[in-house]
Amino acid sequence: MSTPENTTSLEQPQRKSKRRAVLAFTLAALAVGGIGAAATSAAWSDNVFFSAKAEAATFNLQGSLNGTTWQESDSKGSIQLVVPATALQNLVPGETRTIDLWVKNLGSVGAALTPTVEWASSPASTFTANPNATVEGLSASLTAESGAGASDQFQLKVTTDSNWAASNQGKSGTIIVTVTGTAVAP
Repeated sequence: MSTPENTTSLEQPQRKSKRRAVLAFTLAALAVGGIGAAATSAAWSDNVFFSAKAEAATFNLQGSLNGTTWQESDSKGSIQLVVPATALQNLVPGETRTIDLWVKNLGSVGAALTPTVEWASSPASTFTANPNATVEGLSASLTAESGAGASDQFQLKVTTDSNWAASNQGKSGTIIVTVTGTAVAP
């Protein structure tokens, strides 16, 4: 008769051996991963920093009636640069008068200039036909204050029609010249 074999005791060493192999493989994988992570975190690093101060430009136009005395005159409601009334007094048909005006850039950047001419609405013109009023000779741009082209002389030209109606006698109106400046990047 044969004796039954004890299979349980033989299976246990094989299981332990397999567990050890799996455990050894897992530990080896973790070790390799850990060394790779350690090598990555041990890499040299360095930084470079930059600083730059930002500063806005200045921008300021002023006007003059004589090219030497400058005024801000930046509010349409309280114009400081008033041409003497005698300059456009006693207009007659077919007449042209020219008035010299100046503009100056006191800003740190250049200026693109655009002129407009209009008749004031308050008090409104009483002419039956307003004389033609235009700006001539104004530069399209001014340099910054430190530049050679920081100021410009131009003219207000006022012309009455040669057939200007007699109904305009004794009438009046106020011309408003606006020079709009737009800052130009350097």
